[in-house]
Amino acid sequence: MTERKQRQIELEQLNRELSEKTQIDELTQIRNQRAILARLKNEMDLSIRTGGKLSVLMLDIDDFKMVNDNYGHVIGDTVLADVAAIISRSVRDKDLAGRYGGEEFLVVLSDANAKTAKSVANRIVRSVEANTFQENVRVTISCGIGHFEKESMPELVDKADKNLYEAKRQGKNRVVG
Repeated sequence: MTERKQRQIELEQLNRELSEKTQIDELTQIRNQRAILARLKNEMDLSIRTGGKLSVLMLDIDDFKMVNDNYGHVIGDTVLADVAAIISRSVRDKDLAGRYGGEEFLVVLSDANAKTAKSVANRIVRSVEANTFQENVRVTISCGIGHFEKESMPELVDKADKNLYEAKRQGKNRVVG
């Protein structure tokens, strides 16, 4: 192999690594908002073409400000990263989780009807509730589900977000949608 060809292979590898890094939230090590929304757009397009089901979960750690206020931001960051890991472990292989912002997460559930979406959401909520984090911190998470009905992406995310706020209004640590 020529030196030029070797350098081109190395450059292509570096470009792939850089592209991957620009999609990952540094703190939680899951997809960032831009990457999760790009995946959602792709899945919406696929759903329209194939008629497949698609659902999204909007999740928010309940009373997260109290964690930061009582234990500090270092522990709060650890809790965020650990919750992200729980979410990632709780979804199916074909699904993708991302940090939407702050302590909010968005999960794109490919080929998921209402029953499947609710099952995945409940698994996440129960797993977070059962976990003891660093410094014996306990948190819960609330979830809103949005089912794709050929609306725009902002409308679908808003649907899940409204259901999330309804879960909070109903007492937190639950799934609505």
